[in-house]
Amino acid sequence: MSAADLLLVVMVGGLTAYALLAGADFGGGIWDLLARGRDATDQRRLISAALGPVWEANHVWLIFVLVALFSGFSEAFGIIGSTLEVPLLIALVGIVLRGSAYVYRAYGGGAAGPDHWWGHVFAAASTVTPFALGVTGAALATGDLAPGAPWRPLTNPFGLVCGLFAVTVTAFLAAVYLCRDAAAASSTAHLVPGLRRRALAGALASGAWAAALLPLLRTHAPVVADRFADRSIPFAVASALGGVAALMLLWRRRFGAARVAAGLAVAGVLWGWAAAQYPDLIVGHSTVTSAAAPEANLAALLVAIGLGMLVVLPSMVLLFRLFSRPDPYHEPDPAGDGH
Repeated sequence: MSAADLLLVVMVGGLTAYALLAGADFGGGIWDLLARGRDATDQRRLISAALGPVWEANHVWLIFVLVALFSGFSEAFGIIGSTLEVPLLIALVGIVLRGSAYVYRAYGGGAAGPDHWWGHVFAAASTVTPFALGVTGAALATGDLAPGAPWRPLTNPFGLVCGLFAVTVTAFLAAVYLCRDAAAASSTAHLVPGLRRRALAGALASGAWAAALLPLLRTHAPVVADRFADRSIPFAVASALGGVAALMLLWRRRFGAARVAAGLAVAGVLWGWAAAQYPDLIVGHSTVTSAAAPEANLAALLVAIGLGMLVVLPSMVLLFRLFSRPDPYHEPDPAGDGH
């Protein structure tokens, strides 16, 4: 395995971490947007408590992947930045607005205030961001880039369905993760049945969008579709089994194991796409070989990443262990200033 291939594997690992961690954060915002009925306030409190300690930390994985792409595959980075600026800008604005709104609403009427307008901004930005990232991923698979038509990726049917698929997958993840948090305290246990129904709805919607993607993949991304049939079927099967197992475990109230199964379901989709995309970084425009930095640069970058992970991974594990039981009735301190 070359240094470029190894760096690509590491980047896919970073994308997987971002999808499983920040993806669930986005999904929590989606359920915040859709919260209705007598339990809406409690649902929003639970979501806010679950996100509070970790929402900023989860974006370290996106930053890591972008830095690795810029340093290791600068040609591809330049093409992406100059042709997909509209969906990327939407995602960036969504991330910034989402974080800002999350903090501001905590000081403007309560983090769980269903009618506070900052809450609506937070929820809407949480929905728009995974949609834009899904559209961006679709453009990499189709290679349908148009420098003179920056809105084009948002009009491609395959890109639109990929965006909707990303939204429903994050919602599914969030509902599964929140079941464990809700079951951890007697004050929120009454939310578990509703969250289990949301997880089922997210799983069914994700399956429906995945089925809709298959014919569009053949039409709009034939190169990736051919490779998918040759390489990615095991990942697709693992994803389907993970999704089914997650729902069965939820039914049996084994919420910790359900989180693992749901993570496998989402990771299987991502790994299957990565296997089918290889060796193209952008189909028809840039490959791993053509875009890779000199071997010595890649080796130095891999060493730097390895040393960095010695600090990042234990810190992340400790963070999640410390805040594995969120308290919905203790207002989080999103600004991290202790007030």
